[in-house]
Amino acid sequence: MVLDKMIIIRWRAAVIALSVMLFSALSHAQEQDALPSYTATGPHIQVSLLANKTALVPGTEVLLGVLFEPEQDWHTYWRNPGDSGEAPTISWQTDAPLAFGDIQWPLPTAIEVAHLVNYGYEGANLLMVPVSIPDDLATTDALQISADISWLVCKEDCIPGWATLVIDIPVSPNGADTPQAGLFEQTKMLLPSEELKSGLFEITENNLVFEVSQLSGQQWTLYPFRSDVIQHAASQQVLSMDDSVQLVIPRSDYFYDQPERLDWLISDGTRGYYVEGHLSSGAAGISASAATDTSLWLFVLMAFAGGLILNLMPCVLPILSIKGMAVQATSQKLSHKLAYLFGVLACFNAFALLIIALQQGGQQIGWGFHMQEPIVVVLLAFLFTFIALILLDAIAVSSRFAGVGNSLVSGESAMSNFSTGALAVIVASPCTAPFMAAALGVAFVSEPPVTLLLFNALALGFALPLTLLFTWSRAISWLPKPGAWMERFKHFLAFPMFATVAWLCWVFAGQMGSQLQFVLLIMLILFCMFIWLLGHATKPVVKVLVSIGLIFSMVFPLWLSVSPNVQGLKGQGASEQSSDYVDFNPQQLATLRNNDEIVVVNMTADWCITCKVNEQVALSSNDVKQALTQENVTYMVGDWTNKNAEIFEYLTQYERAGVPLYVVYAGNKSKQVLPQILTTNTVIDAITKAKQELNHVN
Repeated sequence: MVLDKMIIIRWRAAVIALSVMLFSALSHAQEQDALPSYTATGPHIQVSLLANKTALVPGTEVLLGVLFEPEQDWHTYWRNPGDSGEAPTISWQTDAPLAFGDIQWPLPTAIEVAHLVNYGYEGANLLMVPVSIPDDLATTDALQISADISWLVCKEDCIPGWATLVIDIPVSPNGADTPQAGLFEQTKMLLPSEELKSGLFEITENNLVFEVSQLSGQQWTLYPFRSDVIQHAASQQVLSMDDSVQLVIPRSDYFYDQPERLDWLISDGTRGYYVEGHLSSGAAGISASAATDTSLWLFVLMAFAGGLILNLMPCVLPILSIKGMAVQATSQKLSHKLAYLFGVLACFNAFALLIIALQQGGQQIGWGFHMQEPIVVVLLAFLFTFIALILLDAIAVSSRFAGVGNSLVSGESAMSNFSTGALAVIVASPCTAPFMAAALGVAFVSEPPVTLLLFNALALGFALPLTLLFTWSRAISWLPKPGAWMERFKHFLAFPMFATVAWLCWVFAGQMGSQLQFVLLIMLILFCMFIWLLGHATKPVVKVLVSIGLIFSMVFPLWLSVSPNVQGLKGQGASEQSSDYVDFNPQQLATLRNNDEIVVVNMTADWCITCKVNEQVALSSNDVKQALTQENVTYMVGDWTNKNAEIFEYLTQYERAGVPLYVVYAGNKSKQVLPQILTTNTVIDAITKAKQELNHVN
């Protein structure tokens, strides 16, 4: 990357330093009578305008060509220059109604410059252009055709050049070959075949997989028309099948769109074909390359590891601790012990099937999508409040209502273990653990079988620790011995539950506004009071009245969260890390990048715990705030607390299923995707690197 930038810097600086020399050389060349006007000499190169016929014959076609003759060890470029460089351009002018075709590019070679690879031509090369001559073109002794030509010639330094070359050629019924006709014939042998091949391609997390039919052999190299598709310096893995060739190439860091078509040249050095590539309709569209399979299993491992780490999330840990305390009886049936695993698998698969169904229906959803619904947040707030009251023994466990809740939390039945697994998944869903983001990103853009595979890998990782505790007697021995401490620890675990309720109320405020948050808090207090009264009421009439109040305290905030009459009270989630930010806007982001601004994009949500930790630990530090408020730096925040199609589309570009996502742009020159767990130095170093990139290029 650095050398790439340095090469660009050098040739751009050479424009200023050598332009006077270049134009002086061209002017001097034009003053010499011995040097024809169809030839120009620049630093380290000579350029000539040639024709393969001595006359233009009406109703036929003639070939004009620009011959580039660089000095030894210097080179010019193909239509896609690769990691650096610039392709030659030719613009034609004439008074006659001639039709000029496209440049016919000879087969290029890969030219290594340090750790970069460019595509071009070492030594002399002729770029031919077919010219169609109308039938009624009037005869003349000399028709003037001029060509405005630009080029870049490189060795270690790069020097641009420009020239306007002129050729006078008669219009006549008869034309013969010119002395240069042999050069044109030799160049025709270096052109790709006129046969157009078709191909299919897939885009994975790290690679681009391309299949070309009706080819064989393993000496093929792909040259993309676009410069931002592949890593040009990376080796291309070639797999030869019965009647096709498959190539696996690391994708470029700058390639993040999903084009339906990509055009290529495929060559073995002596022959070549243009290939029209189309995006495969499904993940199985290409007959599985080994590299794609390897990538898929890598994502499976990442999903499994992410599931393991998800157990440490603050919402999940108290529930698992309660269940771990209950694992003192070893006389449970195996089916009871495995019920927790089945609960986790059932919930994750239900998530996957729901996501697949909604996506098939055209919905745009991502991981944690249910937390964007206020009604879900309200239900979870009441559920965690209820669990906390049970842990504090604030409810008489002997009552039927409380007994059901206690069994759900700390019971030893199969249903209790199953419910714990499902509940743990639900409360963990707002979080995205390390390794989990990339795997989920693939799951959300893949075919249903791949989606289900990755979700089940995530489920197995999530369920593994407690399942081992249930089923492995040796693991149970690691637990502290039962005693009075267990009762005190159970009471202590109520407070993380209340903390979770406070967080859910804060999320609700971001979705619905502070007024409705206050209503929810009042209803939660009433909920606690009515549950306490229900446990102490003796008269039937009192129990009925208390039950009505209990139901009202739950139903009223649920009604508010879905009622259209309160939509005007809704607020937006507030990002607390800095007040000096702008709301995410794709058009504004594009404008800032085009203006060579540094843009730090933070995709967050109030219900994303990882996001909030990063905002408190890294983004709220004074050093980061100072870096974000520097000149030429814009801090852009995308709040996904509520549904937002533009944010979802942006996440999809980076193959992410949810937040957080942090990207630092150096204009259009480069971008850096930061890790999910931020530190102060990570953010500052990324901004510093972006400034260096812009300063080097500019």
